[in-house]
Amino acid sequence: MNIHQEKEIVRVKDSQMLRRLLSYAWPYWKMILLGIVLAFLIVVADLARPYLLKITIDDHINGINQPMLSVSSERSGDLQGYGKPIERDGRVYVRLSPEQVTEEIPDGAVKKQIMTVRGQDVLVDGWLGDQGSKAEWLEQDGAFYVVTSEGTYSAERLDKEELKAFRQNDYQGFLMIGLLFLGTVALGSILTYIQGNLLQYTGQSIIFNIRQQLFKHLSRMSMSFFDRNPSGRIVVRVTQDTEALNQLYSQVVVNLVKDVIVVLGIIVIMLQMSVKLSLLAFAVLPVLAVLTFWYRSVIRKGQRKARLILSRLNSFLAENLSGMRITQLFIREKRQWEQFDRHNRDYYRAGMFNSTVNSIFQPAIGFLGNFAIALLVWYGGIHVIDGSITFGVVYAFTHYIRQFFQPLMSLAEKYNQIQTAMVGAERIFEMLDEKPGIVDSPQAKPLPRQIRGEIEFDHVWFAYNEGEWVLKDVSFKIEAGQSVAFVGATGAGKSSIIQLINRFYDIQKGSIKLDGVDIREIPLDDLRRRISVVQQDVFLFTGDIASNIRLNNTQLTDEQVREAARMVHLDSFISGLPEGYSTLLGERGITLSLGQRQLLSFARAIAFRPQILILDEATSNIDTETELVVQNALHTISKGRTTVIVAHRLSTIQHADQIIVMHKGKVREIGNHYQLLAQKGYYYRLFELQYKEQHKVRPAR
Repeated sequence: MNIHQEKEIVRVKDSQMLRRLLSYAWPYWKMILLGIVLAFLIVVADLARPYLLKITIDDHINGINQPMLSVSSERSGDLQGYGKPIERDGRVYVRLSPEQVTEEIPDGAVKKQIMTVRGQDVLVDGWLGDQGSKAEWLEQDGAFYVVTSEGTYSAERLDKEELKAFRQNDYQGFLMIGLLFLGTVALGSILTYIQGNLLQYTGQSIIFNIRQQLFKHLSRMSMSFFDRNPSGRIVVRVTQDTEALNQLYSQVVVNLVKDVIVVLGIIVIMLQMSVKLSLLAFAVLPVLAVLTFWYRSVIRKGQRKARLILSRLNSFLAENLSGMRITQLFIREKRQWEQFDRHNRDYYRAGMFNSTVNSIFQPAIGFLGNFAIALLVWYGGIHVIDGSITFGVVYAFTHYIRQFFQPLMSLAEKYNQIQTAMVGAERIFEMLDEKPGIVDSPQAKPLPRQIRGEIEFDHVWFAYNEGEWVLKDVSFKIEAGQSVAFVGATGAGKSSIIQLINRFYDIQKGSIKLDGVDIREIPLDDLRRRISVVQQDVFLFTGDIASNIRLNNTQLTDEQVREAARMVHLDSFISGLPEGYSTLLGERGITLSLGQRQLLSFARAIAFRPQILILDEATSNIDTETELVVQNALHTISKGRTTVIVAHRLSTIQHADQIIVMHKGKVREIGNHYQLLAQKGYYYRLFELQYKEQHKVRPAR
């Protein structure tokens, strides 16, 4: 079994994946809705700015040339609703919008328009429209006229002061629009700040819940799951894959809605200003759709491959950092570096592939946006000259097209984040969907507070991998309170029996009973609460000595922790440390010797006052003198408790009530030390091999 080969993840539709992702966001729907409302307001503030510039250009900078109506001051009420009036020489003037030009004018109102004809500013009696650019002027009999191809119009020359009077409203308009422009900028900035913090809080909260769920789920998985999943792979899923989802929740979802609002808002505004210019700008959209479809298909595969390689890289790194001592002892630094280099280069190539795809997609969208602007400049410029489109409209269009393509240009980054999140979600949900191999039976009943500790294996067959039997038809019975030892050559199945008693794995055939009850009918927590295991390979957590003995069980008092240490004669050593039981240990207790770590694991087991004690090669790292101390302590604490011992050194199990000899997955002999010696079978040969140079075999009593 290659643990670095990930199993094929079942592909699901993006819509199904998104529904499942959104289910985690549902508890925060109010915050997300508020984020969308804020996004809408931010978009309104952003889209208002180009329109304000358009108004500035058309209504104020170039507004002096707009058609006007004029009445005497006494009839100024006739022009109410047309615009802000300007009084001059007993008459009132108002400018008209393009829509008002087509409306019927009030009785008695006179058409007026200010034009610049051959460098001379004039007030014309009439509307010249696009004829003004080709007009001439003449002065005859003291009167001033403007001549066009359509006819001759009476006019009045204006000096700078008079022209300034007509611009009075423009100056006020500049101030008001400037304040509005500044207000939209300030409002957009404030709302963006609030929205950013709101979304980050929401995203982090959702990811916090997902990580909690993942860790809780992992803690329920059986040992077979961890056998086939290296720690590096699991770490990537709990950290980096969930962080990819954080970007989805805190940035992409709401900002994607914001971008949609931007695009729709711009389309509406552009169509309202000019349908022809809008259709011209949208001509590049089919090309954009094809490009996006290509990007979607390519980047998803690239992200999936990069995540797979990253898992392998992290697995290799975690394994080699843990085994660095062995690497240096056997001078394997170069070989290990070569393997790391291979994984690293694979990840580099995967990352460069994704970067290359992004570097094609984003500039391509930028090119399409600039191409649309080029079309706009060509077509709009022509129509500004002939007067069918105002310069302000064309200028606003250039801004709106840039804003239109800005969300599309950021689509590369967003889509990359979406695909990264989708790949991460696939891997996270694949892990969450994997059911624990060991679960409580629906008929499980809790154990009584005090159990006898009788253990029985009844025709047990077990294999880690299908068909590769480790235990074959194993049957034995451990009476309550007995001390029973398992011996045999390496690979005989001794440690597997220990794993099965704790129900880290389930057997394929037969049954294992505790006090006559099949352990599959006992709640896992109840079963494991009654058992303490001391292993050969001691695992200590980063933290102080006391926390490693009590394992965060707050019910264990400091005195009980010290008592457990005293029972294995570790108290004097710990008390001699500068910080005593508060002394911090390095990773996996590296600052302690092997023997001290082993004694600490004994203290941990004793502190929990188990009703069944299991020692799995527990004294292999302890010197002979310390072993005698531990044996005396074990003799004390094992009274009234079932004790199961796995040992290679036969000297440690000679006083066991019963010794079970295992060979190639089967029980070969059962008896006490002297009975087994008398049989002169497997046990006799093991004993002889260990002691032929030191002891003579004693006859059975």
